[in-house]
Amino acid sequence: MDPQLSSVTQQVKHLGKRLTVQRRAVLMHMLSTLDAPTAKEVYIALKQEMPNITLSTVYTALRFFVKMGVLEEYPAGHAATRFRCIIPRLAPVLKDVM
Repeated sequence: MDPQLSSVTQQVKHLGKRLTVQRRAVLMHMLSTLDAPTAKEVYIALKQEMPNITLSTVYTALRFFVKMGVLEEYPAGHAATRFRCIIPRLAPVLKDVM
């Protein structure tokens, strides 16, 4: 299991909550992107894999992770709020080109 996912899973359990399939999918998406997507962009990205997921569920999961300190929320005035993962990611390993 990915160290970041394992750490968040432990934190969620410590809070007495569950890392539901939907929360896990949102978290995995946020861990895999360097962008700061909106809730709708996350929803669109996950909808193909999870046809029953709703925008409300995605937004609720994003807010849950903001409260946990895993994500930061960036209100954009009249534009949609963006979310960014703030937990450290593993540094990419560069292949030796020599």
